[in-house]
Amino acid sequence: MRENLEKLLAQGRDNALLRFGLGDACLKDQDAEQAALHLAQATVQQPGYSAAWKLLGKALHQLGRLDEA
Repeated sequence: MRENLEKLLAQGRDNALLRFGLGDACLKDQDAEQAALHLAQATVQQPGYSAAWKLLGKALHQLGRLDEA
C-alpha cells in the first residue's frame, strides 16, 4: 500500500488525504520519521485535518519529540 501511495505522490497528486494515508502507512511500517514528514505536510495543506494532527502527535511521540507532540 505504501508503495502505491508513494507512486501517486511522485506523479504529482499531492494532497492532505494522500499525505495522511502515507503517514499512516509509514507508522504501520515502524517508520515514524517519514510518517512525521508526511503528516506535517498534511496539516500544512489542510490545517483543520484533526486526524492528521492526531497521527502527527503519535509519530512525534514515537520519535521522542514530546514537546512537539
